[in-house]
Amino acid sequence: MGSMETRKRLFTIPVVAWTLRALVLGCAVGPVIALLTFLVDRAGTIRTANPQILFAIPLGALLTAFLYQKIGSYLKEGSSQVIDMINQGILDIAHPTSIGYKQDQTIHQQRISTKMAPLLLVNTFITHLVGASGGKEGVGVQVGASIGSYLGRFEEKLLHAPKPIHQKGIWLISGAGAAFGALFNAPIAGTLFGMQFSNPRVNRTDALLPCLVASFTACMVSQAMHIHTLVPVSAMSFPLDMQTILMLLAMSILMGLASRVFCHLIHLTKVFFAKVTPNPYKKALLASTLLLLASLIIRWISGSFAYNGLSIDLIIDAEYGNTHMLAPLYKLILTALTIGSGFVGGEVIPILVIGATTGSLFAPFLPIPVSALSMFGAIGMLSGSTKLPLACFVLGLELYGFGNPTALFLVCSVAFIFSGRLSIYERQIIPDGLDASWDV
Repeated sequence: MGSMETRKRLFTIPVVAWTLRALVLGCAVGPVIALLTFLVDRAGTIRTANPQILFAIPLGALLTAFLYQKIGSYLKEGSSQVIDMINQGILDIAHPTSIGYKQDQTIHQQRISTKMAPLLLVNTFITHLVGASGGKEGVGVQVGASIGSYLGRFEEKLLHAPKPIHQKGIWLISGAGAAFGALFNAPIAGTLFGMQFSNPRVNRTDALLPCLVASFTACMVSQAMHIHTLVPVSAMSFPLDMQTILMLLAMSILMGLASRVFCHLIHLTKVFFAKVTPNPYKKALLASTLLLLASLIIRWISGSFAYNGLSIDLIIDAEYGNTHMLAPLYKLILTALTIGSGFVGGEVIPILVIGATTGSLFAPFLPIPVSALSMFGAIGMLSGSTKLPLACFVLGLELYGFGNPTALFLVCSVAFIFSGRLSIYERQIIPDGLDASWDV
């Protein structure tokens, strides 16, 4: 009897401890995500009221490059560092002797710099103030993971008890998931994202409880602070028959190919500007000048600066079928040049914009409501670009309130399968199910 009580007590203590840790983490991440959202919204408001600020795009790129060079150029690799540390924890669980490798020892000694979160917030504000085509979720995920790292290190110092790297990874996973959930007010998607984004082939169920608690807590805290999240039009459901399924299948394949084009273009843009010049200031000036010229040309053609910044209005327009035929191309060009210029923010919102506007273009050819087509385009392209079909499926349900999950799951799965091996997360370990020979 005493043995059973001991086993029960040993099981209960970690559950209680991680629940408390996750509550603290969620309460810390929620306000920071609210601050990030406020900064992005404020920057967009200032730029909209003063469109001439757009001419400061090269200056913003140079300032971003200067801050990284001055404070620490290694901070540019914050997302890769987070992913590497989480994956090293997975490796330690599977192969405890892996610490013998020199590279693994280096990863074990890595820490998320306390400079990362403040620098990311400042640089994201610069990105949206000058009108570069960036998002905010990439920064949010890094900030959330860094807060998790800070709290984990504080606990170690407080208790004088170093933790193994796979437990440190739980802090990172929970922080990243909480940030993603709070950014979209989608706690379940945030939970799945945190557990899978570093390595989609491994589901970190050991982090399920803390990631779930942190994500829900961060969502409640951020919503209590009245942050503005993406609130798309509810997608209309429709009956499924064989003809409709075949149409969805064809569209899903195209969205998978679109996500492949996006990931390849982002990769090639980075490689191109890195080859042109290794100097970070020259690279920023060249790419940002091209970004400014592209913005002005698109403004001249379309009559709007709607493709600069977050471009959330384009998603809403797409759901009503009011999409310009070249809208996806415009947003794709500006996003690629934004990343090439060194601006920070993230790719998820631009992907949703490109996917939503692309999906709405199918409306004249398919007997499916345009709101649903827009959603399929946005979530399908995100599924292919992140290699996270399950998290994207849940995100689609939480964002759009879609009443036909079968159709959405089909789109997410097929788009993922045809998306190739490149991901927006460069150090992500891609599932073996994707054939490398499909890549160009």
